[in-house]
Amino acid sequence: MRRPFERGFTIIELMIVVMIIGILAAIAVPSYRQYVRKNAQSEAESNMLRLSMELERWRAKTLTYGGFTPSRGWSSKADTVYVPSGSTAANHNYAVRVKHVSSATTPVAVSLSVASPANSWVMVATPRAGSLVENNPMLAYTSQGVKCASKASNIMVAAGSVQNCGVGSEPW
Repeated sequence: MRRPFERGFTIIELMIVVMIIGILAAIAVPSYRQYVRKNAQSEAESNMLRLSMELERWRAKTLTYGGFTPSRGWSSKADTVYVPSGSTAANHNYAVRVKHVSSATTPVAVSLSVASPANSWVMVATPRAGSLVENNPMLAYTSQGVKCASKASNIMVAAGSVQNCGVGSEPW
């Protein structure tokens, strides 16, 4: 029995509100995670395209990719940039590595900062383990214009040795 001067909610009313909030959260959280993954991959792709333009400007000046020194946004290592910009090895979503792949029968990746003469390059963006993007694919981009996305760990060798994305990879 309620008295006229008492106010408040019953436990059933509160439980209904909690259930509604729970249902909305169950719908929103997966959508948010998918948004974060897509955003991180798009940012990595964008940085790879920006770095490819820097590489082409470098080659236009020096006639080789060897000795490439990027202008901005790179970590202390000469061949790695972390996405998003301003992040470090500890908190990045993607690590983009730029390498020269030799033309030997078994491709060997060498840092562009020491490879001279270098007539090609391969960029690989690797998602960080333990983050929301760890299930995203690795991304590769070559000086021949090949852009691949794959879950395979040998994407750099495959992208550097063929003119297509290879088995199990998709263009991006």
